[in-house]
Amino acid sequence: MTVLLPFVINSGLNFALGLLIAHFLGPAEFGRYAIGAALIVLLNTALLDWIRLSAVRFYSLKTRETQPEIRATLDVLAAGMTIALSGLLVAAFVVGIDFKLPAMLVAASVAGGICAGLFDYHGAIARARFLDAAYARLIIVKNVLALLLMVGGAWWMRDATVVMFGGVISVMAALLAVRRQLADRPLAWSAARRDLAWSFAVYAVPLVGANAIYSLIPLINRTLLADAHGFAEAGYFSLAADMGLRLFGTLGATLEIVLLREILRLDETKGRRAAQKRIAANLVIVLMVALPVALGLFLVLPAFEKLLVPANFHGHFSAYMVQLLPGFLALTIFVAGLYPVFLLGKRTSMATLAAAFGLAVNLVFVFGAEALLGPERFAIGQAMGLVVVLFITGWAALRALPVWPSGRDIALTLVALAAMAACVWPLSGRFSPALELLLQGALGVLVYGGLVLAFDIARCRTLLKLWLVTRKMRRAAAGARIEG
Repeated sequence: MTVLLPFVINSGLNFALGLLIAHFLGPAEFGRYAIGAALIVLLNTALLDWIRLSAVRFYSLKTRETQPEIRATLDVLAAGMTIALSGLLVAAFVVGIDFKLPAMLVAASVAGGICAGLFDYHGAIARARFLDAAYARLIIVKNVLALLLMVGGAWWMRDATVVMFGGVISVMAALLAVRRQLADRPLAWSAARRDLAWSFAVYAVPLVGANAIYSLIPLINRTLLADAHGFAEAGYFSLAADMGLRLFGTLGATLEIVLLREILRLDETKGRRAAQKRIAANLVIVLMVALPVALGLFLVLPAFEKLLVPANFHGHFSAYMVQLLPGFLALTIFVAGLYPVFLLGKRTSMATLAAAFGLAVNLVFVFGAEALLGPERFAIGQAMGLVVVLFITGWAALRALPVWPSGRDIALTLVALAAMAACVWPLSGRFSPALELLLQGALGVLVYGGLVLAFDIARCRTLLKLWLVTRKMRRAAAGARIEG
């Protein structure tokens, strides 16, 4: 599917983006940039993400034709929040509010939060209408321009605020590139309905509360870490956190994109039980993809750090990444595998409760382990908070499903992972970083992929055979038409 192309490009460019920005800014300035980036995420999540969530749940090809007022209301809400946030920023500067941050950094954070919210909203519209080409263009334009403008700003100015404004410009250009394809009707304030806006808020605000808490955790940790140990230490921590969140966040979001729309389609056409059975089956797919990515990153981390991470981050990057890795894996499983349960059942309060517990666990580590642990307590606290979220939401989700994921497939996945680790681990430290990374990656894919097919996990081998047979039949039919 075309929708998979943005994942490959997005993950690769985001990795390059973060590493290059860190290389040119250095640890201390990158620490400032990371705090600004966390502010962007918090603003987007707390104030704009509820519109995207409403679009995912209520907007579809069917409602586009039968209920055009849904899109009109969503568009008016997005425009209204943009105007309101811009006005509040101007008013804050006029009255002289002290944010304890440079004014331009605050302005870049607000502009970045607005652009991030509009970007996510339009991405949801593209996916709802199955406009895979437009979604791919949105992702590609944004990431290519971000790579040029943000990295160029870091190289030229060595200033975090300049880098953030480069990101703002890249998002604006991407939105302009797909404006016509994603438009339904011209924006009309009179076409919006207050009752729909209220129903969107009732549905999405509890889930936004959970997501806001998740985005608050990195901001708290980076700010407190910079205050306690300096911006350079915050930069070390933030590079590992950003790289992990970009990889696993993109992985989880892409799995959600691919798997969720079939769930929603089943819910509309065959009923809730069929959709819930699909969620249980999809959990196996999520584990089958997420677990080897996490284990693989752990296995290749020494070679990856030597080859790709800026030299002044060496040692710190791998140490923080190992501590953060369980949290990244838990986040991916929740987003791609468990979130659809609460989406369908509209039980978003459970997500908020789990997020609150996760924040509490994080704060316990940050403040309670201060005498025992140094800067690493921030990474451990963040990871353990996300693991607690996974356990709480997993317990609630599995109780709600009519069937459980296949125990056989999960067990065989663990066997394949063990075999992959046994083959890849001995290669560590034996070759130059580039050759080692290449050999470990290739061998890991061959061993794990081969066992997945051999065990027919999630019916991968069966589906592959069916696809090959179908393709052969199509070619034969095409050849017969040409001869005829």
